[in-house]
Amino acid sequence: MAQEKKVTIKDVARDAGVGLGTVSRAINGSANISLETKQKIFESIKKLGYVPNQTAQSMRSNKYRSIALFVNISNVAFAQIAKGIQNELDYSGYTLSLCDVGERDAAGKIDSFLAGRKFDGIILSVPREDDEQLHKVLSKVSVPIVTLDRDVPGVAGGVIIDYSHSVKRATEYLLSLGHEGIALISGSGKIRPTRISVAAFKEAYEAAGKKLDSARIIEGGFTSDIGRNVMLDLLPDIQRGSVTAVISLNNQMFHGILQVMRENGLEYPKDLSIITVEDYELTKLLNPPVTVIRRPLLDIGAGVARVLLQYIEKPDMYGKQNPLSIPTEFIIRESCSKR
Repeated sequence: MAQEKKVTIKDVARDAGVGLGTVSRAINGSANISLETKQKIFESIKKLGYVPNQTAQSMRSNKYRSIALFVNISNVAFAQIAKGIQNELDYSGYTLSLCDVGERDAAGKIDSFLAGRKFDGIILSVPREDDEQLHKVLSKVSVPIVTLDRDVPGVAGGVIIDYSHSVKRATEYLLSLGHEGIALISGSGKIRPTRISVAAFKEAYEAAGKKLDSARIIEGGFTSDIGRNVMLDLLPDIQRGSVTAVISLNNQMFHGILQVMRENGLEYPKDLSIITVEDYELTKLLNPPVTVIRRPLLDIGAGVARVLLQYIEKPDMYGKQNPLSIPTEFIIRESCSKR
């Protein structure tokens, strides 16, 4: 049987209609090539099944064509964000490696994952920003690191998400419906999204001239069990009518909230108005569908990847540009009613 002919870089150049040098620059991540040309070349590579010699490329260019992503994968939104990152990396010939940092000992997990591995850059979303051990680990890393909606000392911001606009709108909307006993169930206060969201929540009350009970701002976490426990604590206030609406800032916690409502015969919006974060199958298919704060997850991933690639290609620019700001959208559906 005849041996199948190996696809070469010449075949890629011919198929893409460019020179050999252009293909080589695209594969090696050169900045001196347009995005359109890169896309054309990598489409030809995929179509032809060309496999570059990564070891030889790494030795020549000191690049490994690999990016590390450190996130807490219990938050299912990171699956879509990771997809957006990889979609963007595909255009430049990079692959993505994922490490779950969980909610504890992020520093130890990151240090262990990096040992013996080579990456061109790192994207980081950690459970708390004030982790001194984490700061020590990151200070030893010699490749560009960008954060995903976190404020970590000494690390460049990749993207920040504008929760402020939508959380404020959501709060104003509930206040306009007559709800004054609104509970805001957030994540940890040790991260930027919580701080921004809580500030927006307070601003909406102040602008409306309404008194805010600080006990209604509840730091939760990122699991359905935490959402369940928080909701059980709120249940007496809901049943006596002092809490009439809930804003959940995490979709996993929202599942626990719904579970407690079902177990206790509570219906929305009749007994409780509810708003959550993320626009996905559950929020659309529930009856009635749920009012949400939508984050463009694929755009978030693509945006943070673009910022990191810029720093990889132009290391002298590291930390000199502002993080990319990603807007959110407040989508009104039928899960809230007048008080």
